[in-house]
Amino acid sequence: MPELPDLVYIEKKLRPGVVDQEIREVAVWEPIVLRMGVPGSFSDVLRGMRIRDLHRHGPFLVFALPPLEIIVHFMLAGFFRLEERRSVKRQTGNRLNRDHCFSLLLGSGRSLHYFDSRRMGKIYVIEAGATAEIPGYDTQGTDPLSQRFTLQSFKEKVRGRRHQVRVFLMDQSLMSAIGNAYADEILFDACIHPKTRCDQLEKQQVERLYHSIVSVLRRAVQIVEEADRGIDVKMRDHLKVRNRRGSTCLVCGTTIRRTGVLGYDSFFCPRCQPELRSRLVSWDKLS
Repeated sequence: MPELPDLVYIEKKLRPGVVDQEIREVAVWEPIVLRMGVPGSFSDVLRGMRIRDLHRHGPFLVFALPPLEIIVHFMLAGFFRLEERRSVKRQTGNRLNRDHCFSLLLGSGRSLHYFDSRRMGKIYVIEAGATAEIPGYDTQGTDPLSQRFTLQSFKEKVRGRRHQVRVFLMDQSLMSAIGNAYADEILFDACIHPKTRCDQLEKQQVERLYHSIVSVLRRAVQIVEEADRGIDVKMRDHLKVRNRRGSTCLVCGTTIRRTGVLGYDSFFCPRCQPELRSRLVSWDKLS
């Protein structure tokens, strides 16, 4: 799924192509991804509407079409592709592949296509501000890239919690839009094992974790933007531990390992991120 650096890039690249554009035609092939919170069909409701703004709210992209909003949650496999001008028939009349769910033909002649191989993404059409029925929207925590995300506010979030630190990082009600990939990268940068409990962290570790969240995410935003590979590409080749099981750590040369944390795979370096509890197996001595 797109994570915070991906979403920042998608918003920035999409904005000039869609804002102030009229939706002239709509084609739908997979209505299962649509959630209509207003009367009428997706096509009939949106045809003739004008996109006035686009912004990100945690993992959601919000298209403002007063008096309506389209709110997009990509989930695991959803993504957009913005194509340049072609014939109207080519833009909206033909399905591009089996993952192609719908298209919006814009006044500029461009088309905004939505693809989702798993059909798990959700596209909500609602009255502006009527977000109470959208799971997770109104309960999003602090955006780690915002000015509200301070060291003091972070310390308050950590205080008194017994969750494993990786679970804590991915709690969307505390911090918004940190997913699996960057949770692993943040913990590697902070030299903290993913199974460490929050109440086991020393003061210096809490401070280091805060600075790692900010620096890893900001650096990733810059890397993704500079690579400029397109809004349909999830760039992951800059990651140091995620999905690198069996590879050598770029810092110490130890083999990267994988473990399970609350049902999710987590990747870590056993030497750079030592586990606090003693185990029968020494991860860093395994071949």
